[in-house]
Amino acid sequence: MAKLGYTWYPKDWGNSEAVFQLNLTQRGLYRELIDLAMLNDNKTPTNLLVWARKWDISEVNLKAILQELKELKLIQLRGSTVFIPSCEARLKLSRGGSNGGKKSKPNQASLDNLKQASPKASPKASPKPKEKKVKESKVNIPAYLDFLKYAVSKKPKLNPDTLKLKYDSWVENDWKDGNDKQIKNWKTKILNTLPFIDETSKRVNTNPVVNTIFTDGE
Repeated sequence: MAKLGYTWYPKDWGNSEAVFQLNLTQRGLYRELIDLAMLNDNKTPTNLLVWARKWDISEVNLKAILQELKELKLIQLRGSTVFIPSCEARLKLSRGGSNGGKKSKPNQASLDNLKQASPKASPKASPKPKEKKVKESKVNIPAYLDFLKYAVSKKPKLNPDTLKLKYDSWVENDWKDGNDKQIKNWKTKILNTLPFIDETSKRVNTNPVVNTIFTDGE
């Protein structure tokens, strides 16, 4: 499903009794979940670790807010996904097309009338040129370990937590950067991003078995 731009209605938001009961922190998180619902066809995968880092909140407080939103019936937790009832009406319009519903099929009488009205093709008519098939581009998302190894080879003392947060944010955004641009060459993107990744006093160990950091003397 294509990503959807949607109209925001401040009056509906302000008149909602459930929203009125939320504090500013709870409202902010609910607003973020609405955006994710519109981008993910109301099937947002729950990822508490990424959300806690992205929104700078502890997992304990994050779970408490999600429970509050659930009790107020603003969200529904369906297995490993989050569903927002207030988004469903607009998403149904998107799924059904710009006219707000499924296209109806013509009945048999309409088809018969169409055949009679259509002129028969001339035997000398040239065949229609074959349409060229457009190759669908595939997004190349590297494994995190490969992502980490390449970054460390260019900046050995980078902060792995900051790098992981950047990687997760790109993955969550369908491998697009903060400007919503598709990342085509992730190695080049890392080189441009590394100056903004803070450093530690220790070198990063990219061993998949012992994924810790160690000092230069070890």
